[in-house]
Amino acid sequence: MDGTSGEATYSSGRYLELIELGDGRTLVDFNYAYNPYCAYNPQWSCPIPPPENRLAVPIEAGEKAFAGAIGHH
Repeated sequence: MDGTSGEATYSSGRYLELIELGDGRTLVDFNYAYNPYCAYNPQWSCPIPPPENRLAVPIEAGEKAFAGAIGHH
């Protein structure tokens, strides 16, 4: 979750795959943030992100909310 959750992006947050670079660093590319399956279908359950996975700042990159998304205002 970030500062856009529930407004510009899916209310329960988005997923992000981290890329290990092999030299002790990890690449975090928010352009690849994507909606979980539960955003598209109520048959799917999505975990609630723990507090340490929530950012107060808005992340404007990645997949946005869409008309008809579950939990989107």
